[in-house]
Amino acid sequence: MKLKDLTDLLTFESFRPEPDDGAAPWTKRFDKKRTLMLNIGRKRVSWRTMDKNGAVAEANAAEGEFKEIISTMGHEWKDQTDGGWCGVSINQRYVISLEANLSRRKGMEEMLRTNPKAALGAKAERGKRYTLTHNPESNTSVLLACEEDPIIKVEAALREAGLQTGRVCVGVYAMLQELIDQVQEARRVHLEANADAKTGTILMVACCEGSLCAMVQQEEQWLKLRSRTDLYTDDMSPVVELLVPMIEETGPATHVLFMNDTEDPGFVQLMQARMPSVRLSDVTVPNQLWNLMGDL
Repeated sequence: MKLKDLTDLLTFESFRPEPDDGAAPWTKRFDKKRTLMLNIGRKRVSWRTMDKNGAVAEANAAEGEFKEIISTMGHEWKDQTDGGWCGVSINQRYVISLEANLSRRKGMEEMLRTNPKAALGAKAERGKRYTLTHNPESNTSVLLACEEDPIIKVEAALREAGLQTGRVCVGVYAMLQELIDQVQEARRVHLEANADAKTGTILMVACCEGSLCAMVQQEEQWLKLRSRTDLYTDDMSPVVELLVPMIEETGPATHVLFMNDTEDPGFVQLMQARMPSVRLSDVTVPNQLWNLMGDL
């Protein structure tokens, strides 16, 4: 046994997942290590460091394309980490769609990663990476298809700066998954109290770095999904304009559940001014996106 192996055993390091173990949560892979979280938009990059205890520092951001920003910030980013490990959220060149009757057989996650054609059939396209979330109560699924080229370019740029990519996600998709989980748990509790109760219509709205994904759930059914990239900047009026027809279609009793990557973007005030009677809940918490990335 090597000295390092013995040291790792004595410090419990040997029982922790390896940094490149993508199946383990971020905070478990990098326990007691500093890492960097990046949120990459088309013309803007924001970032935060995560300390050894999993707490995130103050936000930083820069306007411009990622390749320009990393050329000046790369060395500083590396110095803020232990080992150069980064979690990345990409907010462009992806499609989120609502699909029916996708296979749910065992091993689908691994198959999507290694052989998406076998998992998705005719829906699969070359040069794309996939992941999906199944509705546990019906035959619908949310499918994320992200072009591989921007991911490869981001990973290459990070390597050139001495950084390592620990995980890549689409921020707005991660937030939609969190909303789905919250709705599912609330529905479970509601139905446990009264099995015949109605849970009504919910419009889940996730916004991240100018991107939007909105999905309607009526009782157990996922009925409609809208996804847009580069929809807005600091003014969220375009988000309101896109949502109003969806709410008008689903009815005045629709409950809008809103989550944003940062707190208080002005959406609530804009939405209430446009539709004063709408039932609206902003469930955004401090460090929303960064905490989700740490839990992935």
